[in-house]
Amino acid sequence: MVEWKARDIMNTRYPAVDKDETLEQAVRVMRKHDSDRVLAFEDEKLVGIMTKKDIMMKLATLRTRNLVVGRLHVSSFMTPDPKTAGPEEDAASIAQRMIEEGVGSFPVVEGDRVVGLITRWEVARLVHELAPDVKAVDVMVTVPEVLRTTNKVLHARQLLLRYNILFLPVLDEEGRLVGYVTADEVADAFLAFHDIVPEKYRKERIEHLLVDDIIRLRPPTVSPDSSVAEALEKMEAKKSKGAVVVHEGRLVGIITLNELVKLVASRGR
Repeated sequence: MVEWKARDIMNTRYPAVDKDETLEQAVRVMRKHDSDRVLAFEDEKLVGIMTKKDIMMKLATLRTRNLVVGRLHVSSFMTPDPKTAGPEEDAASIAQRMIEEGVGSFPVVEGDRVVGLITRWEVARLVHELAPDVKAVDVMVTVPEVLRTTNKVLHARQLLLRYNILFLPVLDEEGRLVGYVTADEVADAFLAFHDIVPEKYRKERIEHLLVDDIIRLRPPTVSPDSSVAEALEKMEAKKSKGAVVVHEGRLVGIITLNELVKLVASRGR
């Protein structure tokens, strides 16, 4: 079995901005790279990392509710002094650290230079080699709570943070699976909300923002007997951080990138 190192799986074309760049510009860079995070630098030195989850956590607070997005800066949202990995670090070790340290990515640093970025996606792709025999039922987790299309977006934010989960299925009023929500959709909704809604109306109108307004439709679905590799393929096709496990038309669990990272950590030991 090949021993994968950080240098083998890292993404060398990572999104990066100056820490004093505006939040608006940083989000443009993230979209250009099709990423949910961006590395922040000061004088070419890595000083932080900002994710869509950071935006979701901080943008709807009372402190930022009255501010203009164009006047907000990366330095106010980023996590300073991010944990890093070395290019020769074993991929399974990186997966284990993601779990233990509760982070979704590691900048890869050689000397004092950032040479790449490893996210859950890069680690999860190793299941194709390390765990081709594992089925969805073996790694799926129970959904702590489902969302309804009529729930408020603020409620979705609360659940994502409370359970520290990457992906929540959404059911309609008849209980049918119709979509899903992640921190990305909530963060994007808050960004658009701040851009469109005048300051004096925000406190009232944010309460009217519903899951139905931000939902991503048709979540990836697999059966309990599907392989985790198939689940990952469907997640990648939709660029979704999770998939719903369905048995006889009923939602029985979910698989997210976190479960795949845990699997890589256990198989790589």
